[in-house]
Amino acid sequence: MSSSLTSRRLAGAAGALLCAANAQAQSPSAPATLDPVTVTASRTEQPLSRALGDVTVIDADTIQRAGQSSIAELLQREHGVDISTNGGPQTTTSVFLRGANSGHTVFLIDGQRVGGSTSGIMGLGAVSLADVERIEILRGPASGLYGADAIGGVVNIITRRPAADVPLQVRGSVGLGSWNTRKADAGLSGSQGGWTYSLSAGHARSDGYSAAKPNNPGGVYNPDRDGYKLEHVAGRLGYAWREGQELEASFYRSRLNGQYDGSPAFDDRNIQRIESYALVSRNRISDTWSSRLSVARTVDDNLSIYAPGELGRGAFRTRQTLFAWQNDIALSPSQSLSLAAERRVEDVDGTTLFDQTNRITNSAVGVYRADLGAHHVQANLRYDHVARYGSRTTGGLSYGYDLAPGWQVTAAANTGFRLPTFNDLYYPVYGNPDLRPETSRSVEAGLRYRHGGTEAGIVAYRNKIENLVQYQGYTQVANKDATIKGVTLSASQRLGATVVRGSFDWMDPKDDNTGQMLARRPRAAFKFSADHPFGPWRIGAEWLASGYRMDTSYNSATFANETTRLGGYSVINLVASYDINRKTQVQVRWNNVTGKDYELVRGYATPGSNVFVTLSYRP
Repeated sequence: MSSSLTSRRLAGAAGALLCAANAQAQSPSAPATLDPVTVTASRTEQPLSRALGDVTVIDADTIQRAGQSSIAELLQREHGVDISTNGGPQTTTSVFLRGANSGHTVFLIDGQRVGGSTSGIMGLGAVSLADVERIEILRGPASGLYGADAIGGVVNIITRRPAADVPLQVRGSVGLGSWNTRKADAGLSGSQGGWTYSLSAGHARSDGYSAAKPNNPGGVYNPDRDGYKLEHVAGRLGYAWREGQELEASFYRSRLNGQYDGSPAFDDRNIQRIESYALVSRNRISDTWSSRLSVARTVDDNLSIYAPGELGRGAFRTRQTLFAWQNDIALSPSQSLSLAAERRVEDVDGTTLFDQTNRITNSAVGVYRADLGAHHVQANLRYDHVARYGSRTTGGLSYGYDLAPGWQVTAAANTGFRLPTFNDLYYPVYGNPDLRPETSRSVEAGLRYRHGGTEAGIVAYRNKIENLVQYQGYTQVANKDATIKGVTLSASQRLGATVVRGSFDWMDPKDDNTGQMLARRPRAAFKFSADHPFGPWRIGAEWLASGYRMDTSYNSATFANETTRLGGYSVINLVASYDINRKTQVQVRWNNVTGKDYELVRGYATPGSNVFVTLSYRP
């Protein structure tokens, strides 16, 4: 089937879904749904329906029903999100928001920035879904809110919090699946007398499957299985000495020990450690003024073992110290202003010697929001002063107008920037200290509908990126330009107890210098899911279809870079659960039912047909 025909069929399916959702919305009996809350869209809590950006909130119930085994798999279900992996969950996973590079996404854990300052990406495989309460996705440039690197958007991973006025809650789960995969986690939490606490821990391991395939152009294929072991622990302790006055300490630690294929003769492995520690003071100064003061420390350690002995080890360590003071002021019942000052200190070290190992960024942020009748406005302005790079000012302006009950038209313009990583600048042989920061200018417009159990929307966007840093094999191509244009249609509908969701993405991620597509991003993608409860049972299905993508890889036989077209694919996943009682559930998830063989990165495997069974206890 030709790619153009596939794209037309995917677009037709998406359009039909959008029209069906709108038609169903005319029914006055559509059930009402709770409006989720987002903190990422404006740095303050607001109802999701009031957020002007393209925002998704994946709540705890959605995570539980989906039965996904990793954050990357969960993100892949959402519109505007694509991933690529070099094998299993323990290998490098890249997340592309609206076609931007993997280093163009800012990852937060409980609002604190995480990720490696050397590689510029975060090891998602080292974060367990068992500790996650919800995930928020903000698409489009957001440097005006979060500073450097947010050219594609922001993913905020929010860990579990104790329920109010419940002295003790206990939860736990065990699971077993294909490739001898085993998982177990447990946690307890509670709140009483102004105190809140939580503590959780978990363990997962798998024999895995071979990360590389025989056709790997880098010559790294090793037919052994590439397994992993993940350990994680998280906790928080808070005390509110009176209403509106709270002090909280929290931590998250994980360690992922995973195998990968880096050579045909050695059992390569990578050990990654992610840590986050935070102390936060939340204070209500008056009825119209709230303050949040925080200090945090995040750690991203990577140790690669690619040959016997000490010479066969490579380590990269990133330490980030973050200070922030944010003040939220209600100017009137319909207007608010948030002002923040931040300081971020990055320190890197390891077996590679960098010319510079430290970077300090001092920032000031302002966010104005107004809901004036049918008119809604958000304006962001941020100033960042970066040591050795000078100053950058970014911002954004969003506007929404209520056409009729449930209908809203939106428009936005945003700017963004990204600093080159320490690897980009100083890595031996291919580092280039003369690289300029990447910059972006984005515009978008959308129309959305929300009423009862119906949500539907369409958004078109254009993101112009200048000075994009590109790599080819072992040499660096610096500061190219790129333009990403796209359209997204999304819809969800409650049909009685059944929930149906679907989205269609079309985009043109183009290198302006060559006219070629940017690597590892599909031109078209369609995603569909449905789930239905009946009695103690719940069944669900997912269909993920993607068009072709291009990939550029280094061929060790020819010592040259090769551009290859990776074919499109379609994957079906099924999930079923049974409630043994009100708190105990057994769930079965069957991924890639048809055993589709496809590639997201040339020469690297993706999971074949696999099954995972989970027994869980939830309060």
